[in-house]
Amino acid sequence: METASPVDGIRAGTEIEVTTERPSVTLQLSELDSGSWVIFELPGFATAASGTPEDSLDALRKASTTSYYKGKDALWVKVVSNGEGARTSGPAAGGTSIQVSR
Repeated sequence: METASPVDGIRAGTEIEVTTERPSVTLQLSELDSGSWVIFELPGFATAASGTPEDSLDALRKASTTSYYKGKDALWVKVVSNGEGARTSGPAAGGTSIQVSR
């Protein structure tokens, strides 16, 4: 399991396109308050190891829990923070994560 390098400064409620050649990636939110979310678009990816499957991108955007939608050319993943790590930082901060793969 590979984990992508941390990216600082992503705001809750953001949609981000992730481009990588890796066969799998772990997406993790570690410094957001409980209920905050980020949506990731992953071109070329096909599966998520956890989360709730949604039938459409609109349903994904409305979801209140960590979920995913498999579109024609990309996997869309909404990661909803559990709040763990919101008050602490660093490698032991915890947080919400989901692994995706091609």
